Amino acid sequence: MPRFLTLLVFALLVSACASGDRAADGELTLAVAKINATLDPTEALTTSYLRSYGVGESLAKIRPDGTVAPELAESIEQTAPDTWTVVLRDGARFQSGAPVDAEAVRASLEHSAAENELAGDLMEGLTISVLDPRTLTVRSTGPAPFLDYTLSHYELQIHNAATDADFTGPFRVTGFDAERELRLERNPNWWGPPPAVETISVQQVADPEARAQIALAGQADIVDLLPSSAVPELRSADGLTLVGAPAANTVAVYLNPASPVLADQRVRQALAWGVDRAAVAEIAGEGLTEPAPSWLASNPAYPQADQQGFTRYDPDLAGRLLDEAGWVRGPDGRRSKDGVPLAIRLQTWGTEGPTGEVLQAQWDALGADVELSYVDNALVQQARERGDWDAQTAAFTTLGNVPSLFTVQLGRGGSGNYGKYDLPQVAGLVERANTATDDETRTAAVLELNALQAEVVPAIPVHPRPQATAVATRVGGFVAHPLQYENLVQPGITLGG
Repeated sequence: MPRFLTLLVFALLVSACASGDRAADGELTLAVAKINATLDPTEALTTSYLRSYGVGESLAKIRPDGTVAPELAESIEQTAPDTWTVVLRDGARFQSGAPVDAEAVRASLEHSAAENELAGDLMEGLTISVLDPRTLTVRSTGPAPFLDYTLSHYELQIHNAATDADFTGPFRVTGFDAERELRLERNPNWWGPPPAVETISVQQVADPEARAQIALAGQADIVDLLPSSAVPELRSADGLTLVGAPAANTVAVYLNPASPVLADQRVRQALAWGVDRAAVAEIAGEGLTEPAPSWLASNPAYPQADQQGFTRYDPDLAGRLLDEAGWVRGPDGRRSKDGVPLAIRLQTWGTEGPTGEVLQAQWDALGADVELSYVDNALVQQARERGDWDAQTAAFTTLGNVPSLFTVQLGRGGSGNYGKYDLPQVAGLVERANTATDDETRTAAVLELNALQAEVVPAIPVHPRPQATAVATRVGGFVAHPLQYENLVQPGITLGG
């Protein structure tokens, strides 16, 4: 963005944020990279934003330490190898005041499964039975040791399927301007103790530099996804705390094997060995992230994953693999095969622009020509639908029902299997993880799935997504969370100013 336009946007946003008069009342103000485009809970990712802002809840919730706790449910327990029993909180209500009973929960989950592709994947093979107004069971077609993680997923957020935009979280929507502003107030029907914060204003500020300026000017209480370039200044700024923690997701470059250049597994492996992850983390992440040698490495429950995959930067091995695949260097140092140059189109979006720039330079050193473009998520998805793409950055959450997450990415027809890889080993490994009678066997199966991902390389793991969030010193009770969508508005937040 030209500097004069950035400054104009910044001035307008400062004015808009200041109009909330945050210091004079109990309003919490947020400036965020993106807000939801709709309030429809079945639209992809909408519920992740609503959860992040305290509007929506699931039956259970993943805590910062990676364990699962009941949320809208009072209890959620595995009562048979294939069955989990859920008891709802007594007196739980939707924000409209309608009761949250077992029938309403079943309707919500079935609605999500029918209308949302990822929710459909998560719910595949599950049967919900209502036992009484507060109790229901969720039964799988086989052993389901990770089902509590599944029911924690944001795409399975509980909503009133009989009406529009009726959720259960501690805050309810009072105003919504798509992709511009979301206004919230305390939900009087929430099951928990009333939050200290009365109202919330969430404003979308897409330009990262403008968000950084808003944080430095103290014009918002919480500012998320700050650019790495602003980290040094933010670290030394008064009136705020910079909270930075690697997320429990892995930024990876997803590769399309339908692309002639990327059809050969050796080329995909070469690109993976040719990534200096420590340099990417330092340059693109300003020290707020770390290398991820394998996809699962960002999940704190599997420290063994740090020893799998691409554990070193090995450009010599990358070069040999490319030579073996027939992509040899010419006199100009550029690689080609049968007269076709080794050229890759790399699309980045969101906060992954700096990562893409470093990867472009590192792969250029291998002799590959990388055409880098920064686009919005809609264009990324359109390119996938057309099959007209080579490489795209994306970050999948690694914390949760891990076998299911691998199924989504590696399984036949999985919604995250962007390259449509056909890996017959996946189903058997997932079944082994789900049917294991002890943790050691279950972990071994999960790590074998991770090793398969590293061998086939449908995606090149790079680093966990850095989460640089500025939190004003007047805000109390902010708890950093490795899941990005859990990390902003929490019911225990207080305002001290």
